[in-house]
Amino acid sequence: MTSANSPAPRPALLDEHRNSPGLLLALLGHEAMRRLRDAHTVNGLTPRQFHILGLLRDRGPLAQTDLAEETDTAASVLVTQLNPLEDEGVVTRTRDPRDRRRHLVVLTEAGQQRLRDAAAAQQEVEDDLFRSLTATQRTQLTRLLILVRDDLTGGDEHCGTPTSLDRKTS
Repeated sequence: MTSANSPAPRPALLDEHRNSPGLLLALLGHEAMRRLRDAHTVNGLTPRQFHILGLLRDRGPLAQTDLAEETDTAASVLVTQLNPLEDEGVVTRTRDPRDRRRHLVVLTEAGQQRLRDAAAAQQEVEDDLFRSLTATQRTQLTRLLILVRDDLTGGDEHCGTPTSLDRKTS
């Protein structure tokens, strides 16, 4: 019981903001990243390496400097991502025949297979994450997320968002 002089109890802050779109997105994003990271790790990749392989598949061989720019990654960090991929035969680095100062990063056949396997695992994770949505709702959610992303980034698609692998939105 509250006395006439006692203020009414306030709802808990988390209760007030439980349905806040920003908080929901952050919490769901954390869970989605954990699951996607696990799917990529099972296939011997980090999410960043998955992104790199996707770019190489979609765009063909890229100069290491261009790849760093496309992924918004410092050159030294990119090298730490590429070295194990090269050691495993997933990518190769060769001199650019048009400019011997540049190294081209090329996706190998083994890399294409690794990417296909990781993309299939990622699709399974996404199907599980969005199993409560109909195909139409999933398409709507994707469009809304793209709208928010493009507004925040000025339409700059790299913003850490991996390239699609020619998947249909379910």
